[in-house]
Amino acid sequence: MGVSKGVFYTLTPKEVLCRGVKYSSLVDLKKHKVYHLNETASEILNLLERGRGIGEVAREMKRDLEEEEIQEFLEELVNRRLLKTSTRPIRKRSHRPRPPKLDFIWCEVTARCNLKCVHCYAKTHNSEIKQEDPSTQFLKRVMEEAAQEGCRRIQLTGGEAFLRKDIMELVDYAKECKFDEIEIFTNGTLLREPMVRFLSERSVSVAVSLYSYLEGTHDSITGVPGSHSKTLKGLKMLLDYGIKTRCSLIAMRQNEEEIERTSDILSAIGLNARTPDPVRPVGGGKEGGYWPKKYSRRVLIEEPPCEFDEEMYRTNKAWNDCWFGKAAVTSSGDVIPCVFAREQVAGNLLKEPLKDIIHGRMLEYWGLNADKIEVCQGCEFRYICHDCRPWSYGLTGNLLAKNPKCTYIPETGKWGGDCKLLQYVC
Repeated sequence: MGVSKGVFYTLTPKEVLCRGVKYSSLVDLKKHKVYHLNETASEILNLLERGRGIGEVAREMKRDLEEEEIQEFLEELVNRRLLKTSTRPIRKRSHRPRPPKLDFIWCEVTARCNLKCVHCYAKTHNSEIKQEDPSTQFLKRVMEEAAQEGCRRIQLTGGEAFLRKDIMELVDYAKECKFDEIEIFTNGTLLREPMVRFLSERSVSVAVSLYSYLEGTHDSITGVPGSHSKTLKGLKMLLDYGIKTRCSLIAMRQNEEEIERTSDILSAIGLNARTPDPVRPVGGGKEGGYWPKKYSRRVLIEEPPCEFDEEMYRTNKAWNDCWFGKAAVTSSGDVIPCVFAREQVAGNLLKEPLKDIIHGRMLEYWGLNADKIEVCQGCEFRYICHDCRPWSYGLTGNLLAKNPKCTYIPETGKWGGDCKLLQYVC
C-alpha cells in the first residue's frame, strides 16, 4: 500500500478501504466493524493505496502534515491490526465477484384473490383485470427451468395461491424438482385442515398476511368483513401442525397506531421477528393515501450500517444488494427481478426460456450495484448497505435514485439531510 524507509504498509487480507466522494471507510470484514476516516486519514490511505511513499504523501497532501505524524497514524493502525508491514511490496489481492446464479424465485400461480386489499401491489382486486390462471403445465415448466438454473428456493404466491385446485399437485412437483425450501404466500382465509396436514407432511413453509390484531382494522384493509377471524383460524391450524410460519405485517396509515402491539403479539407466539416495512409505493400502495406518516420515520437510516459480513461486502461490490440472485414470474409470464418491480420486465416465459432471460436482460437489473446508483456511488458505506430499488423507483420514477430511506449526505458526511422518504411523508 505504501512504503517508508524500506517498510511497506498494506491492509490486512480482511480489511478493505472504500473511498467516498469526501470521506472513506475502513471495513473490517473479520470483526464486522467499520472505521470512518476523516478527510486527512482518507487522503493518507488513498495515496498509500496508489503506491505513494510516506514522504510523497506528505508532499502531495493539501494540508500541513509532517512525515512523523503520518508515520504515527500508520503505526496506530498497525497496532490495531488494521495495517500490516513487510520488507517488500505486497501484491494486491483481487477478489472475483460471485458468478450470477438464480437462488430464489417467486412464482405467481394466479392473479385471482378472494380479498380486496387496498394496497395490493399487483392490483388483483381490479375488476378490469380479466386474466386466466397460468396452466399447470406452464407452472411446472417454470419450476423445472428454475431448478435447472440451480435455484433451490421457491415461493408460490398470487393473488391467493389456494384458489388453485391443483395447488397440491404444484407443491408435489416442486418437491420433485428438488427445491430445498418451498413456501406458499397466502392470506390464510382458505386454509382447511386437510390442506394444512398436506403441507405439514411435505415440510412446506407458509407466509400469511396479517394487518392488525384488531378485526376492524384488518378487515378495512382487506375489504372483506370476517377475513380477520378466518386468517387467525388459519394461523392457529398452521401452528398446531408445527408448520414453519411467518407473518407479513405491513404498516399503513390505517394500522400504524397498532403496528407495535400487533408485532408484540406475533413475536410472543413466534411468528414475527423483523421490523414491519411501510407499504411499498407499488400498485395500490402508491395510491389512495395509505402511507404511514408517523411509523415511516422509524425505518429511516440515520447511522452507518453495522450488520454485514464478508460475503455481503464482496457481493455488493458487483451486484445489487437486494435483487441479485432473485427473480419473479408473474401470472402473465413476465420475469421481473422482484414481485414489487412490476415495470422492470426482463422478458416473458411465453416467448423465451428462463435461462436466456436470467443470463440476458436480468443481469442488467442484478448489476445495479451502488456504484451505479445516484448519491450512493459517492458514499463510503455503499458496499455494506441494504438497498430496495422498488422503494426508489416507486417514490421518484427513477430506477437509479438513492435509497429513499437513507438520510446520509456523502458530500458533507452528515446524517439527517435531504431524504426523499421524508419529502414523501410530510
